[in-house]
Amino acid sequence: MRQKFPGTRFILLTDSNIAGGIEPFHVFDEIWPVETNSLSITISSSLKYIVKSWQLKKLWVVDLEVYSKLTTVYALMTMARNRFGFHLKPVFFRKFLNTHNIPFKQTICLEDNYAQMAQVITRTETLPAPEQIIPVRTNEWYKPYIILNNTCSSLALVRKLPNETFAAVCNWILSQTHFRIAFPGTTNDKTGIDQFIDQHLPAYKQNGKIVNIAGALDFEAYYRFIADKGACMVTIDSGPLHIARKLGLPTVSIWGPTNPASYIKIPAAQEKRHLYLYNKAACSPCVHHHEQLPCGGNNVCMKDIQAERIIEKISALLGYLEHAATTPPAATYKTQIPGSYQKDK
Repeated sequence: MRQKFPGTRFILLTDSNIAGGIEPFHVFDEIWPVETNSLSITISSSLKYIVKSWQLKKLWVVDLEVYSKLTTVYALMTMARNRFGFHLKPVFFRKFLNTHNIPFKQTICLEDNYAQMAQVITRTETLPAPEQIIPVRTNEWYKPYIILNNTCSSLALVRKLPNETFAAVCNWILSQTHFRIAFPGTTNDKTGIDQFIDQHLPAYKQNGKIVNIAGALDFEAYYRFIADKGACMVTIDSGPLHIARKLGLPTVSIWGPTNPASYIKIPAAQEKRHLYLYNKAACSPCVHHHEQLPCGGNNVCMKDIQAERIIEKISALLGYLEHAATTPPAATYKTQIPGSYQKDK
């Protein structure tokens, strides 16, 4: 879109927490953060930006949300001349509020839907290849931490692994490899992670083998820690997975109520760097497909995953990283994370 409209100013309107996470990547010219600490603050903050949008000339609004009804109404209130948005059966009324509707296909990868949206906006049949900004990392085998994530938003907690399974994976890493463990997350996750460590990993708490960075770092420092200290990430279907891939980390991801084919594309050259385990139950995928989940929240698809199966994937990835440590790549990269390493290889 920037290549097609080089003189256009790109503004992101979003929740203040998301704004903080996106700002370090410098994707947008301006970010308008909506405060969501309380209903009254949310309303006043939102209204402020609606009034501000009325002052912009030649405004186009692109609704990046898929399932939200509120964002469509909000886009309408900006009175933009062009309003682009997805439509699908669960939110069919959107079709009558947008000026340009892009069908959302749940059977294809999420990024392909956004590519289709960009094609409609730019009236381009074929999008130019995006600039490659994912860094080629070196010395991954010698980085001190494996980043382990079992947190996700409350919108779909069924994506989480049972604590007992997650603890078994942690114990294997701490006892069978030279790596330490770092647990990422938000401020809201910190207490839960501390309780998990106290209950399941007390022996490792005092020897420096575990660190809980949930809510302890601002976003730039958080990304810098993952990029500089993380050998790889092991995670459920959650935001940290996509952050890790953006930073170039190898990943092992675990899926049950969601289908990895809908959320990640792994290039052929990256297949050994991004492994996944998908326990495709008869009712999967269910999240975003059913208002009432078939299991009623008893996520047997995740509960049935044995720790040994996850460990097999981790072991395979670590074997690849150990082998790669003896054959450093001849590549040039520059990371996009402010304050992080800026090296030419």
